[in-house]
Order: sequence, then C-alpha cells, then structure tokens
Amino acid sequence: MGITYVTIEIGDMRGEQFHPVEVMVDTGATFTTVPGNLLRSLGLAPQRSEPARLADGSIINDEICDTLIRVEGKTFITPVTFGRENEPNLLGVVALETALLAVDPLEQRLVPTTAWKA
Repeated sequence: MGITYVTIEIGDMRGEQFHPVEVMVDTGATFTTVPGNLLRSLGLAPQRSEPARLADGSIINDEICDTLIRVEGKTFITPVTFGRENEPNLLGVVALETALLAVDPLEQRLVPTTAWKA
C-alpha cells in the first residue's frame, strides 16, 4: 500500500480550457486543492471562504470556487480550493464521490464504484 497520485484536469466554467495537474488522492480531504495561480489563470476567482482543519488540528480559511474538472474521463463541477505556495495538490472526497470513484490502495489507482441509495 502507499500513496496514490493521479492526473486530473482543471477547467474553466465554459469548458474551453483545461490544464492537467498531478494530485495526491486524499480521502481525508473534503475538497480538491490545486494552485491558486492556476485557477486565476483560468479566469476563476474565489466565490467563498470556508474554515478548514489541518492535520495538526489548526484551522485556516480556504478560498473556494466551483469549476469543471476531469477525472478518469468524467467531467463535472466540484468545489476546488485555491492552494497556497508549497501546499500539496489534493483530490478530495467530494470530487471522488461525485465521479463515483474509489481508491484501490493495493494497485494505487482509482476504480469505478456505485452510488449508495437508502
């Protein structure tokens, strides 16, 4: 077992531009995080700010926007945080669940899953 990395594509809301980004799959992270300067270069701006708890327990405020991403051939809208300098790129659980993908930790890849309905 180990850490899983995948390449996703971050797009503008019109779906005219997409930029590949290598991210670590983090099922402990709520939102996807990519460099803020990349989001701004796609014409995106923060839409809101929300508190986020870090692994050490401290709380920061994340700038967030909704935008298009592509993961494993699926394109959809998801919240993305504006990563700070030296902050890791992450694929969070909201995007994973939206794309109906799960982590195969042995093969270190994403695999299709099904939605749950009560």
